[in-house]
Amino acid sequence: MIVRNEEAFLDECLRSIVNEVDEIVIVDTGSVDRTKVIAARYGARIIERPWTNDFSESRNCAIDHATGDWILYIDADERLAVPTPGALRTAISDSGVVALWVRFQPRINYTPYRELRLFRRDNRIRFRGVIHETVHPDLESVARSDGLSIGRTDIRLDHVGYEGDLTAKHHRNLPLLEAAVRVTPERVFLWVDMAQALVGLGRPAEAICVCWKAIEAAADLPDDKQNCDAAQAWQWLVTMHLDSDPAQAIALARRGVNAHPEHHALRLMLANALFAAGEATLVLDLLDPLIAIDPETFEDPLVAYDKRIFGEWAHDLMGAAYARIGRRDNAAEAFGRAALLAPENLAYRTKAAAFSGARQPTPSRP
Repeated sequence: MIVRNEEAFLDECLRSIVNEVDEIVIVDTGSVDRTKVIAARYGARIIERPWTNDFSESRNCAIDHATGDWILYIDADERLAVPTPGALRTAISDSGVVALWVRFQPRINYTPYRELRLFRRDNRIRFRGVIHETVHPDLESVARSDGLSIGRTDIRLDHVGYEGDLTAKHHRNLPLLEAAVRVTPERVFLWVDMAQALVGLGRPAEAICVCWKAIEAAADLPDDKQNCDAAQAWQWLVTMHLDSDPAQAIALARRGVNAHPEHHALRLMLANALFAAGEATLVLDLLDPLIAIDPETFEDPLVAYDKRIFGEWAHDLMGAAYARIGRRDNAAEAFGRAALLAPENLAYRTKAAAFSGARQPTPSRP
């Protein structure tokens, strides 16, 4: 692990791993809160190292101090979830694998995808990149040279750190991303994350330019991961035009869906853009495949989706589309389904009642 000022998250993280690992190695890059006290409570070995604006350097420092046969890397705002006690040791018992894909949930109430977080400790395997550091190239090289495979496990990591205001993270990440794309401009995800940071910092014109760079990079060096990351660039382009230019948003969304027909978030964005432009009838055909998906069991190996895409958001938009074309009973049913999925959202219940003809109860006076 690498940490700095993580007292709000660290205790729960370490509690989730302490009984599953043989050692905990933490590189602290300048904490001034209780981070090191919490780490010591769990018997962690703490290496203090100045922050050099390079995530790989700190990750590799942690690897250098590890003594186990396998590495699990995890952040303070992540939690390890194992199906049964000892499952981590069982997962790494296969002598024919060099690494394991784990299930990764990047945000609360998102569907999981797969990340390589477990791998053999081997001097040939190092992190690369100043941000969004990766061991993928080295893992693939070692797998080829040693005749090993990359396996899968049901062990899961849950990330809880993307809630709330991300402005400080955007300010930190943007210069690192700018440096990273100068070194590896072919990595689409770097461009996409830069676009997200620019949007978060109120710089949409620059974000639009960066999204096009992401799409160009995917076209120059296509593979499944690059293409999935490019789909996110299309999402940002649609989002940034949806309110100001619905016609352009539709054109962009259609291009995105044509390029990535299996990407569910793009399908919902096209439906939103069509609805904004008054094309309610076309919206329904786009939403039917979404509401047929069970978000609690769905998993894509490369893409994490907000579960509301398949639930309340899809039903709410379907209700609005039905309402616009005068099908009140269908609208009431769709809004009612949204209300069942998000009972805390009074707006869904209000719309369901309005289109079913039911009157809302008058609040009693105190």
